[in-house]
Amino acid sequence: MNYPVFIFHELVLRFSDINREIGKYISSTIDNGECLINTTTGHIKVGLSMLEKQYNNPTLISKEELQQLAVGFKIN
Repeated sequence: MNYPVFIFHELVLRFSDINREIGKYISSTIDNGECLINTTTGHIKVGLSMLEKQYNNPTLISKEELQQLAVGFKIN
């Protein structure tokens, strides 16, 4: 599926509420069931299921899920 770019922007905003070092969305690539979101300061890996939730019903993403992923953020 081709996801609209606002999905990635929204996820980055949600992650940055947890980890201020995440920066702003730049680009994303999808490969092998995983999405790599590049930001102004690094990158974060997100499963396609997370993208689906953000697109269809963002309230299904728990704070804990966001925190787990935000901790996995890698600074460039």
